[in-house]
Amino acid sequence: MTLEKSSAPFTESAEESSSRSVNSAEVSAGDDLRGRVRALFRARPWYAVVVDAVLALGCGLADREARTGFAPGEIYSPLPPSLSGWLTLAVAGLLLVRRRFPVVVAAAVTGGLLLGTGSVLTLSVAYYSLARHGGPVRRIRTVVVTASLGLVTVLAVAVTHLHRLAPRHGLTASYQGVLLLVVALAAVVLPVLAGLRPLGRHPGWWETRRAMLFDVSLVVLFPLANPAVLLVDVVHGGSLGLPAPVVAALAVLGGLTVVLRRRYPAGVAVASIVLLPLVLPPLSALPVSLYTVAKYGRSRRQLLTISGAAAAVLLAWAYLVDLPVVLPMAMFLLVSMIVVPVLLGMYRGTKQSLLVNLRERAERLEREQHLKEAQARMQERARIAREMHDVVSHRVSLMVVHAGALEAGAGGDNEVARKTGALIGQMGRQALNELRDVLNVLRMDHPDEQTPEPSLPTLDDVPTLVEESRSTGARIDLDITGTPRDLDADLGGALYRLVQEGLTNACKHAAGAPVRVEVRHLTDTVRVRVENDAPQGPPGTELPSGGRGLVGLGERVSTLGGSFTSGALPGGGFAIEATVPLAGR
Repeated sequence: MTLEKSSAPFTESAEESSSRSVNSAEVSAGDDLRGRVRALFRARPWYAVVVDAVLALGCGLADREARTGFAPGEIYSPLPPSLSGWLTLAVAGLLLVRRRFPVVVAAAVTGGLLLGTGSVLTLSVAYYSLARHGGPVRRIRTVVVTASLGLVTVLAVAVTHLHRLAPRHGLTASYQGVLLLVVALAAVVLPVLAGLRPLGRHPGWWETRRAMLFDVSLVVLFPLANPAVLLVDVVHGGSLGLPAPVVAALAVLGGLTVVLRRRYPAGVAVASIVLLPLVLPPLSALPVSLYTVAKYGRSRRQLLTISGAAAAVLLAWAYLVDLPVVLPMAMFLLVSMIVVPVLLGMYRGTKQSLLVNLRERAERLEREQHLKEAQARMQERARIAREMHDVVSHRVSLMVVHAGALEAGAGGDNEVARKTGALIGQMGRQALNELRDVLNVLRMDHPDEQTPEPSLPTLDDVPTLVEESRSTGARIDLDITGTPRDLDADLGGALYRLVQEGLTNACKHAAGAPVRVEVRHLTDTVRVRVENDAPQGPPGTELPSGGRGLVGLGERVSTLGGSFTSGALPGGGFAIEATVPLAGR
């Protein structure tokens, strides 16, 4: 009975846990799907999404309209015309993911040609994206293989189209060859080359790539918008009686000059004023050129002259076309095409000049601050050098003098005193030489000044250091294993100072205790260890201690990429150890 009662809750809990696991699996699957959808647009700024959407819509509409310009049966398509048009829009929609999946988009657009989509502009954008966003890993190989297959497919489809068009339009063989070459260059070759060599941060005379793309968009806007309206206007007897091709060519030329507006603002404005009678004011580049002159122009006099000429030409145009309401329309055109662009350009130019001045001022103040800090550091280093020279050097010099007197006064009567005086004098002179090297570094006027570097000791000098300490009566065992190798000055000097600090600490705090120094030259590391046994009695001489020796050693070893340990041993002794890797040295 008890088992039945206990087993029932267990069964229910198992069922609940299984249901919860199923629900959690469904939730995780939903989260995974949403994560994949978000990944399509991850790390993409808003303007990139806008550009891709405009490209997809523009290419789809342009390709679909291009198909309607041909008579039925003139172009190859195994599908009905309506279905081909919608398929063209669908293929162009793939440009939304051209940055994330460039190879897939290029392959899909190329395959769409076999179904008669006629995606000419879409094909160019797809192959540019293939070369631009293909990724650094095996990029050249992927681009070459995909572009080669795409070029063969494009030429095959183009030959099929020309085979249908040539009899109806009388296209010769040489003309067909030129068309094939133009199609190959425009659809695949030039987009791939442009994508493989991306624009720099400052392309041409533009400050940024975004500024260049904006100007190119303006160039595309004005030449495409004006001729369509101008041709209708010419048919009805407008545009000063000029032939339609001349008017269209001048309109396109006026639109192309916009690309130079940042480099030659006055010239572009003059061209816009001259071409104003040939174009409709709403489609004129005059506001853009006046805005550019107000922002990038050289002087206010030049801006006033150009603005006055534009106003005169605009009023004359309004009078000649005999508008129903001349005065209100003229005032509206003056305000919208001259006054507003000029004021906006002056505001932007003044703001940009202010920002440039503030940036230069901030940079100048930062440089002055760095110079003041460097000067303060130099003064402090000079003060420290003077103090060290006046105090430490004086005391060590007196120690050397007294050691010499001790050595000379002892003579042959006391051999121990004579040797001790000689050893103290030698060590004092060595300390003075090292102190002089340090003072030379501190007295540098500039951080990059070339001065002779101090002669740093290395691990090869450890035996000499041990012998000097043994001469004081200390019991020191030295154990060097492995094959010594040439080490960097910083590495060898740091390990030498570690042995020196260990021997000094043993002399201070464990006088008379045995000391062991180990140097291990391993395959990829160097290990140095200094340890001493417990002191056998109170120290005989109290020596000053700053308490920063071990901290400084740890910092130096860490800078070299090694590990540093120090601490008391179980038997009452003390040990310090450092291990430094040799990789990359």
